[in-house]
Amino acid sequence: MPECNLKQGYSLIFARDYLKSESEDILSSEFKSQIDQLYHDFVSDSEYISVFSSGSTGAPKELKIKKQYMLNSAYMTCSHLKIPKGASTLLCMPLKFIGAKMVVIRAMIRELELVAVNPSSHPLSGLKKAPYFAAMTPSQVFSSLETEAERRILFDIKELIIGGGAVNSTLRAQLMQSSNRIWSTYGMTETISHIALKRVNTEDSQEGNANGYVPFEGVGLRKAQDGTLVIDAPFIGVHDLKTNDMVEFNSDNSFNILGRADNIINSGGIKIQIEKLEELIRDIVGGEFNISSVVSEKYGECVCLIIRNSQDSSLRTSDDKLLTLIKDRVPKYWAPKVILRTDNLPKTESGKPARAKLKALASELYQKEIFVKGE
Repeated sequence: MPECNLKQGYSLIFARDYLKSESEDILSSEFKSQIDQLYHDFVSDSEYISVFSSGSTGAPKELKIKKQYMLNSAYMTCSHLKIPKGASTLLCMPLKFIGAKMVVIRAMIRELELVAVNPSSHPLSGLKKAPYFAAMTPSQVFSSLETEAERRILFDIKELIIGGGAVNSTLRAQLMQSSNRIWSTYGMTETISHIALKRVNTEDSQEGNANGYVPFEGVGLRKAQDGTLVIDAPFIGVHDLKTNDMVEFNSDNSFNILGRADNIINSGGIKIQIEKLEELIRDIVGGEFNISSVVSEKYGECVCLIIRNSQDSSLRTSDDKLLTLIKDRVPKYWAPKVILRTDNLPKTESGKPARAKLKALASELYQKEIFVKGE
């Protein structure tokens, strides 16, 4: 693919000049300064910009990303989605992460109007009209669907990309009501945001390959011997990047992520993929929950279900009934041996489950015997 010219990028008016007046009065001074800092970082003499990983499996790591590769990535997304010059785009995520930085870079190279709002779980609440293009996390989208006004704004967004976590079946079912294009993204900090998209709100594989993620032009993918995905994308400086994501390729050259290799619970010799188990029982549990594990003398590890306490007692299913329903749904030996309840489920700043903190919480609750045992 053709590289974007850095000098051409610098010559464009940067994000702070694109901020629409309607959003200026609701921005915090801290968020405005972060936007200005990104501008200064980008036009500095350094070839690199610092970004932080999401921290879903541990502490966030600082990485150095080459500016030219950021421009190339932004160009690829805008070209793939055919974002028109001068359209509006929404900035609603923390700027320390790559996803938010790329929103600003896309605005720069496409001369988009940048509508910036303070990062929150309800980023659409203060908007009078929908932006043409938006990038949001699954938790932001889910929260926006809770109120009618925000739902209308959300469904009026022409191109919505959802990143920073998987779009589960519950969320997808709600998004099917939108007639505009909604995409789930695949990527990571090391790939400078996403390198593949999957259409969320369609059942037709011809309308954006609903079967799986479709990589951008110039992205090469293969499966390693251990079943994880390997990425080659020279235009963003990625060469044989071995991920921790277990991959499955489809006959139409799209792919699906089964879960992370480090999110496998080995319980009595049975390997259980955390993400797959969560998806299997999502409609049974109903509320917010995560799967984790605790140490077991008998099994090595045993599966535990951690449920966030709900203030609405009518939503609570008895633990015994819950275990019975789950056992009828999942493969043999996959059912949780322990149910734990807590007021808060640890998440990263980008809204992903904080797996290391969840495991520590499970151990703490288990040791305090705040649990219900399954068979």
